[in-house]
Amino acid sequence: MKNRKGFLVFLLVLLFCHAANSQTDNSILSRERLAQIENLEISEQAKEDLIEQLCFFATSPLNLNTANEAELQIIGLNDFQIFSLQHYIRQTGDLLSVHELVHINGFDEQTLKSIEPFVCVKKRSWKPALRFDSIAKTNVQQLRVQYRQVLTPSKGYTRTDGKGYLGPPFSSTLRYNFNYFDRMQFSIVADKDAGEPFFDSLQPFGFDHYSIQFTLKDIGIIEQLTLGDYRLNFAEGLAIGQGFSLSYLNTDAIIKKHTSGITPHRSSSEYGYNRGIATNIKLLKTNLYLFASIDRSDCSTNLQTTGLHRTASELATKDSNLTRLIGFHYEYDNKGLQVGTTMFYYDFKDSLHHQNREYQKYYFEGKQNSIYSLNLSYLYKHLRFFSEVAMSQNKATAMIFALQFTLGYKTNLSISYRDYDKRFQNHYSDAIGVQSHTANEQAINISFAHRLNSLFRYYIGSDFLHFPFSTYQTTTPSNGCKLKSELTFTLGERAEVRLTSKFTLREKDDKTTPALLMTTNFLSNQITIRYTLGELLSIDMRAAHCIDHSETYSKGYYFYIEPIITLPNLPLRINLRYTYFDTDNYDSHFSVYEYNLPLTFSSATLYDKGHRAYLFLKYDITKQLQLSLRYSVTSYTDKDTISSGNDMIASNHKQDVGIQLYFKF
Repeated sequence: MKNRKGFLVFLLVLLFCHAANSQTDNSILSRERLAQIENLEISEQAKEDLIEQLCFFATSPLNLNTANEAELQIIGLNDFQIFSLQHYIRQTGDLLSVHELVHINGFDEQTLKSIEPFVCVKKRSWKPALRFDSIAKTNVQQLRVQYRQVLTPSKGYTRTDGKGYLGPPFSSTLRYNFNYFDRMQFSIVADKDAGEPFFDSLQPFGFDHYSIQFTLKDIGIIEQLTLGDYRLNFAEGLAIGQGFSLSYLNTDAIIKKHTSGITPHRSSSEYGYNRGIATNIKLLKTNLYLFASIDRSDCSTNLQTTGLHRTASELATKDSNLTRLIGFHYEYDNKGLQVGTTMFYYDFKDSLHHQNREYQKYYFEGKQNSIYSLNLSYLYKHLRFFSEVAMSQNKATAMIFALQFTLGYKTNLSISYRDYDKRFQNHYSDAIGVQSHTANEQAINISFAHRLNSLFRYYIGSDFLHFPFSTYQTTTPSNGCKLKSELTFTLGERAEVRLTSKFTLREKDDKTTPALLMTTNFLSNQITIRYTLGELLSIDMRAAHCIDHSETYSKGYYFYIEPIITLPNLPLRINLRYTYFDTDNYDSHFSVYEYNLPLTFSSATLYDKGHRAYLFLKYDITKQLQLSLRYSVTSYTDKDTISSGNDMIASNHKQDVGIQLYFKF
């Protein structure tokens, strides 16, 4: 009874607190922008990095008069809009107001509304002074504390044979950001996964992972200086690709990666970044990036990227190897012409080895490697040609050549060819492709996106693949293709209908006849409906169906309905989703995006047969304090246990809970 009264009092305090509805985190993103992020064929971590970058721009707005192409792409502009904006500024001078955008070709009120939370307009010459009194007076500080837990216990927490989880069953993330406009940034991120030790003899420092970075910008010829953790992204990612980039089957038909250079690492990811120093020296039309890094990495004969340290065996691999990196990237950028070169060297304290499977024959082994690359991009009116050629220490090459036609507002045609030698070795590469390694792949990609009018737009993308050497599940050269199409009908800001279809075809070993390959295919179709009933209520609905034809035939479907309620007199947002799913097995599973705690991008994996529901609440207690709560439950109707190994739950349902407190001061 006392607990119930206390809970009621807590709710009343929230309801009557003085509050104003501030826009932070996922609430600043339009539903269309969230849909774009959801449809990107990149990792969840990359999507989370994108949301984190957008939230940074929400607190330190991007100056449209000085923003580069990579920054403009992050906030959601396509190549045509970027070209039009930069051409307008060159012809007429600096923008005087963000509302001036609607007079630029390719922009409308809807575009302005979607990017307005992230941008500002200031003179090019405007630069906040790096003085102590100014920094102390006008900084923005943020503190986020997250707690997440699976309420239904799994096998890993009850084992007594020494092979179970060694820590408590909750996960937690702490983030602190200090921003002084865009000139100074400082951040600390601490993260602990469920099952990892926490403030005990195995982990006396509390959190399992810490990340710190300090960044200064625009200091004379030094455009940027970052100490601590950072990511690098140059050209098309063949040499180094650690930053956010659009996928090659994104529905804008954009495949060009806009160089973001050095990006401070502010996410909870425990891999895919560097630890050391990086700087960009800008002189006239050139940029010289210098970087060096020394970081410990998880290793068990080869690098581990899960970031999990829950069991004795996982703890044994923690920070067991040392990675050292040093190099530079030089680029010349003038009137649409970009020419660059990247050279770097990296090594490991202990040699790396793989499992000697046939498809791993040319994987990297040893201690050291060097990478060299040349890149070129030329923009002439609405036509862009770009390419990158990279070579690893063993003289193997990887290359990309592409043409991108920007035919009009949201009308693009992209054609590219890529050829990655089977012997190419580079742990830092993240270029377009369908395999986890940038190697052993040849492909032609053709994508077209067209906006018919204000109501209709469509996209057609294709990727025709050839693998010259053995791959996972094939012992001989093989072929494949990926096709994707999308038709979107938009009726103002009130309604949108999106039809999406994906088809994947791959050749794999025929286990019944080893000398032959069998053709496998996967087809999925989905319809998404988003409807807004004023400011109070909007509804998202989706239905999807898939067919997998590999060694066996399987199919599946799901549908969900999600009302989103925003109370007019209270700074409260409520998401409530119900999902029903029915699949034959895991081969016909679905990965479905869900609203989660702010700065956390997550998707639910649905397979077998059952129901899933979640409730998400976001309440702005004050302008400086925000509370987010999330509860989800998955119930299966055709089995009594969930998952396997240490994650096995001896029940037909699984419950998750999460809470975040956000302070802005």
